[in-house]
Amino acid sequence: MNIRHIALIMITLATGRVHAQEVPDSINMVPNGSFESVDGKLKRLGSIDMAKPWSSPTEVKADLYSGNVSGAASAPQNAFGEQGALSGDNYAGLLWWSYMNKEPRSYLQVKFKKMLTKNQKYCVRYYVSLADRSKYASAELGAYMSRMLVKKDDESSLTYEAQVPALRTKIYDDPFTWQGVCGPYEAKGDEQYLVIGNFASNEKTNTGKIKRPRGMTGPQQFQAYYYIDDIAVFPIKLLSECSCTQLDKAESEFIYSRKGKVNRTLAPKDQIDQTVVYFKRFQRGVDGAMDGVIEQLDTLLKGDPGIHIRLIGHTDAVEADRVRMRPDLTDLGKERADAVKAVLVEAGIDAERITTEGRKADEPADAGDDEVALSKNRRVEVEVGQ
Repeated sequence: MNIRHIALIMITLATGRVHAQEVPDSINMVPNGSFESVDGKLKRLGSIDMAKPWSSPTEVKADLYSGNVSGAASAPQNAFGEQGALSGDNYAGLLWWSYMNKEPRSYLQVKFKKMLTKNQKYCVRYYVSLADRSKYASAELGAYMSRMLVKKDDESSLTYEAQVPALRTKIYDDPFTWQGVCGPYEAKGDEQYLVIGNFASNEKTNTGKIKRPRGMTGPQQFQAYYYIDDIAVFPIKLLSECSCTQLDKAESEFIYSRKGKVNRTLAPKDQIDQTVVYFKRFQRGVDGAMDGVIEQLDTLLKGDPGIHIRLIGHTDAVEADRVRMRPDLTDLGKERADAVKAVLVEAGIDAERITTEGRKADEPADAGDDEVALSKNRRVEVEVGQ
């Protein structure tokens, strides 16, 4: 069992809850809606066909990302920015809009598990996150239900009349939090395929410029590119059953990992002393984004069995404030330190070499109040013992 699998198990055991956006497979008409089932080894962008039975209806292939690979198609860090999956390890990516239509759009298409039932109301729902390198954000996030497979042998944009949601003027501009896109749909009874993308002309697509996220290096691209995850179409009786409000901004999916890399030229003890493991908000278990940090720490500790360490867990100001309403967060700093210890012990490090302790939010690594600053404070610091 590798470190990623250990981390995911720990998250499940520690939180004991299921994300509200999850739809049971028994009622979800969309197969492989979170792109977790992949056929083959993901190596490059444009590989959506590997997430069976997903495909792209034009010659421009949608992208597939995974936390189990490295390179341009990896997660959380990849060619378009940094984003952890909403659930599981994988998600897809679509080019929604580009300045002056210079880059062709991409789309997602999948066949329903079975034909939709006539007059049955369904909720169509998915979640998006704007890629960090996008200089623009876009509206016109929509879905189209088709009775036939859509197949275009060129790179042209699709011009169908999007059916869901009814109003598509909202600009989805958050690069840190997954935002929901949804709406009800009453089936005609012959729909077999779902197509997701931008079906409006460039001039009719509302857009807005986006400031470069703090901490991001490299140029922004003149386009609106979105990560997409947890796609579902499921039957409903009441319209109120179809909700997709943005995930609570307090539950930030942002994890700080762009900076603070350890200087590998230092002596092993000094490298260990500089190691920091970061967390998403309210997260107790070790995130997959930290696999490289954990593995390097494991290697350093195995290289010198005489080194003992202390793991010190910290929280951010938002987490500390929520303790009044969520007493389960009282010992979050200590629980994070214990989670890192558990992963190291599972990897073969003697538990007697590791002690843990928790601190509150009154020892911030960054005193700022923006999302990047707060993400630096959700951490476990490693100190070499005497």
